[in-house]
Amino acid sequence: MCGITGIMTASGAPPDRTAIEAMQNALIHRGPDGAGVHFSDSVGMAQRRLAIIDLETGNQPFTLDDGTALVANGEIYNYLELKAAMPDVAFATNSDCELPLHLYRRDGETYANGLRGMYTIAIHDPNARRLVLSRDPFGIKQLYYTEGPFGFAFASEPQALLASGMVHAEVRTEAVAELLQLQFTTGRETLLSGIHR
Repeated sequence: MCGITGIMTASGAPPDRTAIEAMQNALIHRGPDGAGVHFSDSVGMAQRRLAIIDLETGNQPFTLDDGTALVANGEIYNYLELKAAMPDVAFATNSDCELPLHLYRRDGETYANGLRGMYTIAIHDPNARRLVLSRDPFGIKQLYYTEGPFGFAFASEPQALLASGMVHAEVRTEAVAELLQLQFTTGRETLLSGIHR
């Protein structure tokens, strides 16, 4: 289990490094084996790693020569099959999580269509001025987000968003009954106002 987080500012200014570090530190229990950050233009992303595949060289973020960067959480089950179908690509690692970055370069926003697995992926494409977030179709790997005057932020867990200091969520009273009955909340809303999934 790894953890990812990030911020895209509304103003176009660089995100607050202290906020990104606080968000990353809030996820340390998800990834004690490594940590990495990516800052470019108005986007900052961070990852905490629990090393399972490619223990030596699989540290994130992964970055292409044009500055496009990826952070990911999860596992791509069919990565060997998909890598074999890209013989002209020089992969830098044996990590399953490097593959989506090359698929994005080839296929754009539809890159995840052929992925099988459980994952959340964030790709920052500075040339297109785009942040692309993807999650496995069943939502096995959670992805939470919030929006505000500061811009947009995402994380594997709500406490990382709270750690940023930019979100001041309160318990949604209407969600308490649902949580007590079902032991989870349904839809895109969470127990906390302003934090969605």
